[in-house]
This record gives sequence, C-alpha cells and structure tokens, in this order.
Amino acid sequence: MIIYEKDGLKLLRFDVFKGLEGFDCAVSTRQGGVSAGRYAGLNLGSGTADKVENVEENLALFCSALGAEPARLERMRQRHTANVAVVEGGGRVAPENTDALITVEPGVPLLAVSADCALTAFYDTGRKVAAVVHSGWRGAFLDIYGAALAMMKLRFGSEPGNIIAGISPMISAANYPVKEDFLEKLKDFYPDGSGKRFLTMKEGRHFFSLWNCCAPALRNWALKSTNLCICARTTRKKCSIPGAGKARKPGASACLRL
Repeated sequence: MIIYEKDGLKLLRFDVFKGLEGFDCAVSTRQGGVSAGRYAGLNLGSGTADKVENVEENLALFCSALGAEPARLERMRQRHTANVAVVEGGGRVAPENTDALITVEPGVPLLAVSADCALTAFYDTGRKVAAVVHSGWRGAFLDIYGAALAMMKLRFGSEPGNIIAGISPMISAANYPVKEDFLEKLKDFYPDGSGKRFLTMKEGRHFFSLWNCCAPALRNWALKSTNLCICARTTRKKCSIPGAGKARKPGASACLRL
C-alpha cells in the first residue's frame, strides 16, 4: 500500500488503483481526526460510544481528503451479513443489515468501517462500477464477496477480468485465537471438515486466519491475481477495546470521480 498524508490525516492507498481515471479509494488510519480518549484520532464508527459530532467531523475530514462531498457519503449499518445494497443517490439513511455497497453514481463516496475485519474495494474498469465490502468471519462464511460480485454482474454486467480489488489490513491469525464455540460454528458451515484449512495450532490453541477464509471467494470468481492488492498478510493485532461499542473504527471509502 501507499501511505498518503493530507490535511493531517494519514491514509493508505492501494497500489493497484494508482493512476486510474475516474476512481479513488483510501483506507483511513487513526492519525488525524478530532476524537479523544479511547477513540483518539480518526474514529469513523457511528456505532461506537464516541460523540456523534466527533464521528461526523471525522467523516467530513476523511471525505475531504478524498475530494468527496460529505453530504453525499453513503454508509451502511453493518451486521456481518451477506446483504448488498445498490446505491442510486447519495447521503441516504444508511441501509440496515448491509455489508456491501455498490454504485455507478459519480461523486458518491461509499464507506465501510471495521475494527478488525476485512475492508475491500472493488472497481470494474469496464462498466465503471465501484463497491465496498465489510467482511468478518460471519460474512466470509456467508460469502459476502460472492454476493457483492454477483450483484455487480447481475445489475451492471461486470466481468471478473475487469474487476480490480484492494483488500485492507485485518486481524492476523497470530492474534486471533478461537475457542470451542467458534470451532462448532466452523463445523456447522463446513460439515465436510474443509474449514480446518483456516486454522493453525500453536501451544495447544487454535488460531483462525480471516484472510484464508475470505480468499477462496476471489479465486472462485477468477479475479486476476495482477488485479489484486492484498494487504491482509500483516501482523495486525486486535484493535478492539473490550466492551460493546468501544472499538475505534477506521474505514475504507471508494468513490467514482465526476
């Protein structure tokens, strides 16, 4: 990824999108922003206990750094689903139970946020379709990538060979120990035992690789390896603060330029 600084914010950009006409995308970091205390920095999560006015100002700063209008920002109420919404305007009330947004509308920034999960931007260079996707283990089990790519193809005629994807840093397997209740869920979704390939053992404990769980969907859709920028293979630690609504949330935004 490329580190980019603007207006006091440090943003991450995917190499694979560099130089593209008509498309912009960035992943935020904690640097910059107006939030304080446990949320200090550029917290973009409206579902946290951070002050609403701080989150809104942070979102405005993030949009401004991308050259997008905050009033047209399109958000979603993420619930670890495989539900996809097609955006035809901008600045609407965030759709409920949604984990992927797709648009062909120029100037409408799409936002996905996460504490530890994968944030992914898709761009179809042929049909000029943009999408952002949030995926944790539930979304990966339910194939949120497949749902988003299928919607891009169904609604707009996107072809895998024209789709470029950038995948953000996410929690690493080394920092993702799981217990028996999770292993039972894994068996439920993969009764043939194939889910074991997402696990490693260390000192008698199981560790889960979110990226290894997400990746098969991209292979299933035959996206070109040269069209992928994968930043998932990091040692990123869990960044949540224990307790509901207490995780600082960076975000990924994609926007078709006017």
